[in-house]
Amino acid sequence: MGIHTADAIVLRRYLYRETSVIISCLTDRYGKLKGLVKGLRTHPNRHRSAMEPLTVNRIVFYDTHTSQLHLISQCELLAPLSQLQHDLDTARCAAFCADLVDTVAPLNEPQPAVYHLLKDTLERLALESGDHTNLRVHFIIRLLRLAGFHPQLDRCAHCQSPVTAQGFWSVRQGGLLCRHCLHEDPQADPAAPDMLEALATLAEADQPSPLNLQVLPLLRRRLDEFLQWRLDRPLKTMSVAT
Repeated sequence: MGIHTADAIVLRRYLYRETSVIISCLTDRYGKLKGLVKGLRTHPNRHRSAMEPLTVNRIVFYDTHTSQLHLISQCELLAPLSQLQHDLDTARCAAFCADLVDTVAPLNEPQPAVYHLLKDTLERLALESGDHTNLRVHFIIRLLRLAGFHPQLDRCAHCQSPVTAQGFWSVRQGGLLCRHCLHEDPQADPAAPDMLEALATLAEADQPSPLNLQVLPLLRRRLDEFLQWRLDRPLKTMSVAT
């Protein structure tokens, strides 16, 4: 049985029996993991954190090698990010980011870049007010790239030939179609060059950058369509996130 220490962002929190909680969290060193915190609800003073969703904590956990559920023996709150709850739109966007990570990140696979992307995005949400569409779009594109879920943009999603001329955006095919493969999805729309340029740029960008206000609504709509097609389960937070 190994013992490990990691910084962790709580993605979900479930009540377990009468005294304990089970959490899904993303750690900086060990990827996403699920952990049991015994007695947290009856003896909160034992721990320095309530392990609430969207908080950053330092945890100590045991790896039993017999179950995917780890035993968390210590947890200390590092950053409550309480500003995320100051307005409804910010809270919804933050919940969507955590929900998306919980859906696409595999268990027990180190993904430090995904951890830092989520942490940076939540910290920006906590500090910035107003419309979060630009930040949300960057988060989705970058996360899909890091997790290997991103749309195929440089080659036809059906025949794999380079798309050198007009490409067509196909949610059903998971990216661009060339003109010769348009029969695979007759409902595919011509892909706007400025949208494709924004997708390619943001996929490689560590930090969000200002986007053309004219392309932003189209980009968000295309990404939401892609997520609805690509994910195994629908995200309840997608329909309400800003």
